[in-house]
Amino acid sequence: MTTAATPAGPEPAHGAADAPAGVVFDLDGTLVDSWALHLRCLRRSLHAAGLPEPSAARLAAAQRPTDAQTLAALVPPDLLDEAALGYDRELRRLLAEEPTDRLAMPGARRTVAALRAAGLTLGICTGRSRAHAQALLDAAGLAIGLTVAREDAAHPKPAADGLLLALRRLGLTPDRARYVGDSPADARQGAAAGVPTLLLRPGGGPPADGTLRSLHDLPAVLRKAGP
Repeated sequence: MTTAATPAGPEPAHGAADAPAGVVFDLDGTLVDSWALHLRCLRRSLHAAGLPEPSAARLAAAQRPTDAQTLAALVPPDLLDEAALGYDRELRRLLAEEPTDRLAMPGARRTVAALRAAGLTLGICTGRSRAHAQALLDAAGLAIGLTVAREDAAHPKPAADGLLLALRRLGLTPDRARYVGDSPADARQGAAAGVPTLLLRPGGGPPADGTLRSLHDLPAVLRKAGP
């Protein structure tokens, strides 16, 4: 999940001798543009728990790799259940109203279709709950299977657990896969799993190894990765 002012992380891994056979995507900030929704849901969750409206600075400082970790950084343990219910209600309400052409990241639907047509195996590894992740995918009109959600992995991102489980479920090996994310936590997860990782940096500086300016660029980048 993209956050405002994320600290620098390790360089994404890149470069492999064999052409990739599949791609595992992160969800938030990679396939869906959910940052504004996430902030609105956090504000609603604190309201539901009877807590004061958080400042923008507090929300930014509390961001963690998953929504559950972020809630835990904002809400006392005895109010977490109520806050989580508030987050869930607000997310579902907003998704019912959000136009799908604004929720999917630019190029997401076209890129997924192109990679599938090229015969690549595709999956998603996310720190979201399965219910929330599937709701986001449905609302964004993205026809790609949810491979691993928060409930499936013993340790959350940036630990390698979820990504390695996704590879096993998809029948991929780390050297024949690519992981596409958007955050330093994604880069660390990819490195921990030994999976060459590409980070989406829309509107950033000049393209560099291991980065994508747009999902539109992904098919060409993967073609160049072949022998």
